[in-house]
Formats: sequence, C-alpha cells, structure tokens
Amino acid sequence: KQWYQRRVRGRVHIPKSACKLSLSLTEVSKVPRVDMFLLFTLLIAVTGFYSYNLGYRWLKMQRYRHIPGPPPDSFMKGHGPTLQMAKKNNAFLDCFVTWVEQYGETFQFRIKTRVVIFTVNPDALKQIFQDVTNFIKVDHLPNRALFGQRITGLYSILTGGGQEWAIKRRIMTSFFAKQNMSHLYPQLMPLMSRLLETKIKPSVGSGTVLDIHELFTMIFSALPGVMGMECPMGVDEPEEIGKRVNILLDVIPVQLADLSKVFGAYGDAKKIATIQMVVEMRMMGRKMVAEKRKEMYEWEGKIPDDDLLAWLISANDGAGLSDEEVIDDIMTVYLVIDNMSKQLGSLFIYLINYPEIYKKMAEELRNTPLTSHRSLDKLKYTEMVILESLRMTPVLLRGTRWLVNKTHLGGYDIPGDCQFQYSQYVLHRNASYWPKPREFIPERFENGIPNVESFTYFPFLSGPRACLGKHVAMVAMKLTLSMLAVNFDLTPQPVAASLPTVVQTMAVTRLKGGPFYHFKPRYTVKETVAHEE
Repeated sequence: KQWYQRRVRGRVHIPKSACKLSLSLTEVSKVPRVDMFLLFTLLIAVTGFYSYNLGYRWLKMQRYRHIPGPPPDSFMKGHGPTLQMAKKNNAFLDCFVTWVEQYGETFQFRIKTRVVIFTVNPDALKQIFQDVTNFIKVDHLPNRALFGQRITGLYSILTGGGQEWAIKRRIMTSFFAKQNMSHLYPQLMPLMSRLLETKIKPSVGSGTVLDIHELFTMIFSALPGVMGMECPMGVDEPEEIGKRVNILLDVIPVQLADLSKVFGAYGDAKKIATIQMVVEMRMMGRKMVAEKRKEMYEWEGKIPDDDLLAWLISANDGAGLSDEEVIDDIMTVYLVIDNMSKQLGSLFIYLINYPEIYKKMAEELRNTPLTSHRSLDKLKYTEMVILESLRMTPVLLRGTRWLVNKTHLGGYDIPGDCQFQYSQYVLHRNASYWPKPREFIPERFENGIPNVESFTYFPFLSGPRACLGKHVAMVAMKLTLSMLAVNFDLTPQPVAASLPTVVQTMAVTRLKGGPFYHFKPRYTVKETVAHEE
C-alpha cells in the first residue's frame, strides 16, 4: 500500500496489473481485525491438523520398521506407483512374487502411508486361518454393496462374521459335506444330459469354435436350480444368471478406484443399470424365499438333503436372522458358483500348451463310466489335472485380514491394528515348496493333497473359513469334463487367438476373451447313451 501511494504521488506510470494487485491489498487491509484473527487461526488449525496427521502416520510406520520390505516410491504415495505400473502390465501379483524372492516370505509394503503386512509363510498362514477372532475379515469388502445397494450384506455365509455367521456355518457344513454328495449326484447327472441336448448339441456343428469359458458359465449357472434354488426366470435359461453375475463382477471393482472415478460412476449409465439389476435380483430372491417357505411349511420340519435354499433358510432362522440375510446368501451362491467356470477356463488355457496332458485325461474320462458319485473317485488323473490348475491359477488369488491385537507371526512381533494380505497365487509359485513352479505338472498330486506340506496349498482356503462348496465343485467339474470328453473332440484355436488374459488385479480370477476351442461331435445323443452303457 505504501509503495502504491509513493508511485501515485510521484506520478510514475504503473502497469494495470500492479494497480489491481495494490487495490486488492488495500481492500484486504480494510478487513476487521477480528476476521483476520479468525482467518489466521483457521490457517494455523489446518496446518496443525495435517502436521499432526503426518506425524502420527510417521510414528505408526516406525512400529513396523523391524520388518523388511521394498523401499517405497515416496512418503505419501508409498508403493502405489510401482503397483499401478504392475497393474497396467497385468503383473500385479507377479510383483509380489519378486518381492518374496528379495525380502522373504513375510514383509511390509505401503498403500500410501498405511503399512500392510504381506505373508506367504505356511506357519503364519496357519495362524491367520485358524485364529478367526484375532484375524478378522475387513469391513469394506467390495462385494457387500454396490454404491450403497446391498449385494451380499454383512452376514452371508461368505462375507459374515461373529456368532451369527458361526451358527450358519455349522448348519451349512452338513449340507456341503462330502458324504452328502450321494444326494446331489442324482440331480446333477440329468442336468448335464439336458444341457447337452438342449444347449450344447444344437450350437455345435462340425468344427464349431466356442468360447469355452462362456460354455462353462452357462453350465454352472444352472447348478443352483437343481439344488432347490429354482430361479423364476427358469432353469432352461441359466446363462442369464451367469451373464448378470459377470456384469456385476465387472462393475464392483469401480468402487476401489480413485475418488474421481467413483463419483463419476454415479452418473454412468452402465453403473446405474447394474445397480437396478441388483435390485431386480434381490426382488427375485424374495420371491424364491417366499415360495420355498410355503413348501417348507408342508414338510413339517423335515428338510430334504439336496435342497440348498431350504437349508439356507433353516440356517438363517437358527442364527436369528431375517429373510434379507437369506437373500444375501442367494446372491453369494450366484456370485461364487461361477468360480467353477473360471477354474475350468483356466485349466483349458494350460491344456493348450500341454496337449499330451489333455489326451491322457480325455482317455481316462472316456474309459471310466460314471454310474454313481463314487465312480468319480476313479478319475485319478483328471483330479490331478484339476488340482494342478488350482495351484497355477487358484480362483481366489489373494485375501485380506485385519489383525486386532499384537501377535508373533512369521518370525516377527507384529503390533495390532494393521492389515494383513496373503496370496495363494504367490505361494503356489514359491520354488521352496514347488519345484519348477511355473510348469504345469499334474503328477505333483499323484499321492493326493495330504502329502503336500501343510498350508503351502490352499486353493479352497483352510480352517474355519475353508470353502464350503469344494466337494460340490469337484463333482461338478469332473462331470462336466466327462461330458465334454465323451461327446466331443476338442482342439484349441491357434494359440495367439485362443489364449485369454487372466486378470491379476482382483481377488478372484477373471478371464477376458477365451480360451477358444474347436468342438467336433463324436456321437449323436443316442449313440452317446449306448456308448456309456
């Protein structure tokens, strides 16, 4: 202001920009002292808050400095830039494979300024899976809701926790037990025959090329319908459920993106349509539950061993939960049932490069007539191939837990209140436990799973949260492979066109585009029946 007044008195030429600046400074000087004091106080408060926040985060990082790990890209961004670059190259989990080789089986990395402990140490994993009270599921699982619209909720058999979840889990374990497969097998065989005649045969000519992952999606989407979860849209249109599930799985990850994408998604037509689709699926679930309760009333408390929806209703009633939690479980079943299609899709990716393995497996399948669920146990080599594909590309690629109280794990004292991550994909590529880990060798499982070192192989997880449906999955996958091998000669398209992308960034395996196989019928439907007899 003084500079401005001197120039005016001296009649010196002053640029317009300087005049405007000087006038604005003059206006500022007229602000009452009280307002200036409040403005200054607010500035000090904001500065103090951020300084305290950064200091607190720095001090919290020091609690974990005894744990090794890769150097961060920066204090504020942590390892974000490195992991973002790995995501772009679809090498997200391969980045962790490299870090395990460099820093050991347990190390720390940072998501911005938050420390995360990563481990693939077998003893540490055993502790994580068995101590479900100290290592709990995180609250912000993306499949629980979609932009506020409920999907699987907080108490489903997959995402739940606490006493209610434990009661439901105990009841549902009986339904999914291996000995109960004798009740489910008679339902699955007619389903496979019906799908073969009505869906697969009509679409397959001599040398037809099919996306085998889409084929498996259609097959496995029909499974809930023969286990008591009859969908109102009809069991003859099972692919509709599979299509909806895959659309939903494409949209769910948007919630984990940066804020600009998250807020932008609210007005996106695809996201709005997906939310509406979830609303319709839950309305469909309410109709299914209402109709099933009417049936259960006539049963007078006796529930059939092969009715999945009736068991889910009974489990939720036993845990004191409402029908909305039953619908959460229905949504969970639809989401996870497609995991089998992803797994067999991954299997056929590897068979493209190992034709001799497919030839040996197909020979066993064609020479082993399936007469009961026990006859599936004779498919020894087929099971070895499935187990090896689960090792190479497990359906669940990685997982997260939250440590409540301090513990000693992986050779380190770990303070409580921190996030843990683990990865089946990374562990299954550890050369310390798996010789030639990147090669597809089914003979690793020649003596079965029990001979594999404890907690070095867990595609279905382990402990109280082990996958309930693993026996159903093995039965369904063996039946599907048998149906295809008996009825078709399969040859892959040229590798460059057939190999799909296995997406590593999500917690579950996602396939993009393929694999594609040529289907050549071996028999007519009548000849197939005669051949099996």
